Amino acid sequence: MGWAPMEPDYATCGMTTWVGSFDPLMFIYFMLATVLIPYPTYIVVSTIFNWEHRKKRPARHYQDLMQAASYGVIVFIFGNYAQTLNWITILAFWITWPSYSLIAELDFAKTSLPSWKTWPFGMYALFAGATALVLIFAAYHIYLGYLLTKTVPGFVGYYLLGLLIPFILTFLGYAAYKQQNLDALGLSKVYNWILSLQYKQSVASARHKANKQKKLEAAKAKQIDAAAASASASGASHGPDAVVIDTQPASPVTELQVAQEENTEVTIQPYQPYVWSVDVHAHFHPHHWQLFYMLAFFTRFDHWVSRVGGGIVLGCYMQGIMAYGYDYLIEE
Repeated sequence: MGWAPMEPDYATCGMTTWVGSFDPLMFIYFMLATVLIPYPTYIVVSTIFNWEHRKKRPARHYQDLMQAASYGVIVFIFGNYAQTLNWITILAFWITWPSYSLIAELDFAKTSLPSWKTWPFGMYALFAGATALVLIFAAYHIYLGYLLTKTVPGFVGYYLLGLLIPFILTFLGYAAYKQQNLDALGLSKVYNWILSLQYKQSVASARHKANKQKKLEAAKAKQIDAAAASASASGASHGPDAVVIDTQPASPVTELQVAQEENTEVTIQPYQPYVWSVDVHAHFHPHHWQLFYMLAFFTRFDHWVSRVGGGIVLGCYMQGIMAYGYDYLIEE
């Protein structure tokens, strides 16, 4: 796993490992360097210097650490860190998360993405600079993918297709947000259709059971009549002390949405269609941990620029987790 200063090592990031790779020892190093050591370190440092962060109880810390472990497994395997992680990535990581925290303490940086229309000029400049840096790294990584294509045909195509995944996931999240607030996709109609099918099935089942009950009652009535006739004949032959048998039929059984009355008719309750309404409003709120976590899958080359990029995106991602936790893309 040598360090190639000018071009990627084709042996360690080719098509044999482009999907993912895993090494138990490297994974332990990865988790120690990016989760288990920095997390408590951040708690101490942010408390001492009064950095902006969410006050968490032990239960929330536990949940965030468990999620960090789960997310860490995924990005370690599919980000190819088993092949590329070394001291460069770790150093970049440990420089990035304190730097990001210090930048977040600037007055103009105390904003969020949904409020971008009211950002101060300094925040616009910061965002533009960060976006430019991301685009520069992205362009160079695409170039590394192009170089790799010379040895591994088609690699850059898969790499570019992979870049679509974050956009697709974000689009799906935005669609869910619109659906919850506006029924934009018309899913309430689909839900109504499903409920109507369920209702029809319940009605058919209830009628079937009612008809079966009628037949059972009729058969039982015949048996009782036959027994009564036999008893009457026996009583007539044995005198006035004969036993009298109750010939009253048993009451029918009540089923779902069915009322069995004495005449054994079935009463079906009318179908109540689902009426869509906004019970809880949703808010579309992208967080920086989500953006940088996605980018961490693409710094997968055995090249010092890619390793620096991996440390930066992992540092920004974990800063968001350590400071605030795994906030949702769609908040209620």
